[in-house]
Amino acid sequence: MEKYWSHKHDFPIVEIWNTNTYIARYIAPRLRAFKALEKHGVPRDSNLNMRQWNSTIEKMIRAFELYGQDGPLTKKEEEEKKSGFELFCKYFDNLWD
Repeated sequence: MEKYWSHKHDFPIVEIWNTNTYIARYIAPRLRAFKALEKHGVPRDSNLNMRQWNSTIEKMIRAFELYGQDGPLTKKEEEEKKSGFELFCKYFDNLWD
């Protein structure tokens, strides 16, 4: 059994081999919950209103959901994924309320 676990039994080894996929699976539902939250504001250094902020969060969610899909993505989906990841990086510090 020990061979299936990572260092000091913290995580199953398959989760470590596929860290990117496991992180994506955990981020998407949390972003969805954050989007549904009645937030009190938008990122300070942006010109976004709440509708636009929620749309931006939805693009981040879409990127992580696309990442977790099996099979190849279309060119449009690859662009959506890239754009959503860029938004996630840009607004990471603003994912709180």
